[in-house]
Amino acid sequence: MRSILAKLLLAFLAPTLVLFGLFGFLSLEATRRSLDDELGRRLTALAAAAATHVRAQYLLDLKPGEPPAPAYLYTRQELRAFAAAAGLGRIVAFRPDLTSLCDTQDDVPVGRAYNELELDRHELAGVLRGEPAASVSFRGTDGRWYKAGYAPLRDKNGDVVAGLRVEAPAGYFDALAALRAQLVGYGVALAAAVVLASVAVAALLTRPLRRLAGAAARIGRGDLVAPVAARGSDEIAVLGRTLEEMRAALHARDERQAMMLSGIAHEVRNPLGGIELYAGILRDELAGDEDKRAHVARIERELGHLSRVVAEFLEYARRPPLELAPVELRPLLDEVAELARAGGVTVETRGDGRARADRGQLRRALLNLARNAVQATPAGGTVTLAAGRAGERARVDVVDAGPGIADADRDKIFAPFFTTKDKGVGLGLAFVRDIVAEHGGTLEVATEAGRGTTFTVWLPWA
Repeated sequence: MRSILAKLLLAFLAPTLVLFGLFGFLSLEATRRSLDDELGRRLTALAAAAATHVRAQYLLDLKPGEPPAPAYLYTRQELRAFAAAAGLGRIVAFRPDLTSLCDTQDDVPVGRAYNELELDRHELAGVLRGEPAASVSFRGTDGRWYKAGYAPLRDKNGDVVAGLRVEAPAGYFDALAALRAQLVGYGVALAAAVVLASVAVAALLTRPLRRLAGAAARIGRGDLVAPVAARGSDEIAVLGRTLEEMRAALHARDERQAMMLSGIAHEVRNPLGGIELYAGILRDELAGDEDKRAHVARIERELGHLSRVVAEFLEYARRPPLELAPVELRPLLDEVAELARAGGVTVETRGDGRARADRGQLRRALLNLARNAVQATPAGGTVTLAAGRAGERARVDVVDAGPGIADADRDKIFAPFFTTKDKGVGLGLAFVRDIVAEHGGTLEVATEAGRGTTFTVWLPWA
């Protein structure tokens, strides 16, 4: 179910954030360009207005190193007044060779080279042709962003003889920073909203899916009685109704199979009883004829095998509903060990624990495993029944000292009617697996050639 939530988050959150991020970036970029262009137009207009306060022909006669002339002082005063009135920063008048003519900054003498103007060579080429221009935004020594506007300076004949540069702080960058912060905030809020919406949608989807998964697990464990609830008309409801139809069909099939097995077992059991009776009478009548009595004994052994087969069919077909209660495992294992001992094989028990189980059915399952272990263990060997706890589960190990299970048979041993015994039915382990599954437990097997096999039953702890 987590994968559905992850997919929904990926499906909703990722495109939303990508689109919002792209929208935010494009919005910021469009806003920046618009503000930058507008500031450039304003600065070029202010540069043109400031140029009207400069008499370039008087400044061109100034020589580097000479004391400031009245024309220079007057022009600087006029430019400073204009800058203060227009909210500008520095204003610079410069020659075509990019050296100073007049500067509102005090420490810049006539003739100093403006190396920073080299960055605006392209714009200055147009200015010296008589075209106003604006620079790209740049960061000043104080860390703030600035932008400059350029205008040509003409002589009395109208020829361009110099240029004028006005600078102003690019305050729109502060507005852009605030806008960026707002967009980030909106993005975080939007991401949180999408996450919450995705979690809510995932919960609406996964809740019925969990119910269906639980129902499927019950069906897989063999519980075909409880119906599968399916409400609504969406795809999940259709899946639920389909699962309910499957459950009903499997339940009907199992009931038919159980009736068939029960009927066959009853039909076979009745004549078996008669045959056993007459075999006993025949044995008594043949007293003294040991050869013929040996034949009768063989008949009785085969009848005993058929009786066990019929009993296993009936057990498999007539498994009653579970009656769960806390079960002490050590006394149960002692009881199973007493019933399973045979053929000179020792059955030991150890450990302790308590499981929530149907004692009668669990006893039948463990007795089946113990008898299989005894049959697999050679005379003089030991079978161990051990109980314990691991976390919230009870554990029962049935360990034999037999030859182990062949690799080719390991995946088949729980299949009904599969057996490696000469006179086995192949329902024992299938029967055990179904009982353990109905308890909500699991059955595991570990085997090693020549060193035996361990069947481990995991059950809910009580």
